[in-house]
Amino acid sequence: MKILSVDSSSVTASVAITENDKILAENFINNGLTHSQTLMPMVEKTINESGISLKDIDLFAITHGPGSFTGVRIGFASVKGMADALNKKCLPISTLEAIAEPLKNDDVIACAVMDARCNQVYTAIFNKGNRLCEDKAVLITELGEELKQYDKKVVFIGDGSVLCYDKLHENIQNCDIADEKIRYAHAGSIGFVAENKIKNGDEPINSANLVPFYLRLPQAERELNNRNSLKKENIK
Repeated sequence: MKILSVDSSSVTASVAITENDKILAENFINNGLTHSQTLMPMVEKTINESGISLKDIDLFAITHGPGSFTGVRIGFASVKGMADALNKKCLPISTLEAIAEPLKNDDVIACAVMDARCNQVYTAIFNKGNRLCEDKAVLITELGEELKQYDKKVVFIGDGSVLCYDKLHENIQNCDIADEKIRYAHAGSIGFVAENKIKNGDEPINSANLVPFYLRLPQAERELNNRNSLKKENIK
């Protein structure tokens, strides 16, 4: 199965084409440019490098969050456009699960973390590819308390890994940070996760049914809710 995978849910962006657990082509950027500028040119470059054409793609995989609200929407728009044009199915993948995938063969507590600002992270915890908790948004201090229950080495992976390590390593005796080469979500990992899910019976969906997975409301909506709450309190 040829899978075209896309991630634009965080500060980085990545596109890959995989087949039978092999990466045919992959491109990754962390250059600070907006994903609206870089994503589709990366798709075109990756297709050209893979030696196949877009019509040969069997499935589109996309990180559906958590992560940047704008980034997720850009990725969804790109994938929906391609999948609709080709009448192909899609598979949404947790950004955190894709982040942790490079550690699936290591017997460690893989703690995928994305910086959610305000001393919070989006996180999920895995061991040898097995999920130990659902994706969630928590305070970093709360995450530290949760990680104390494990008697294995904790490895932080993701764009929030340095932040978490700096705040928690004094209280967690055996912890480390994943190598920078594998620290961020890579589209190749998304393809591997997607192929494994298909083998285990997950059903792809039509692109029209793709729904972003937000653990928190967008900042603008949170601020509006706060203003409305203050108005109600003042009226009382």
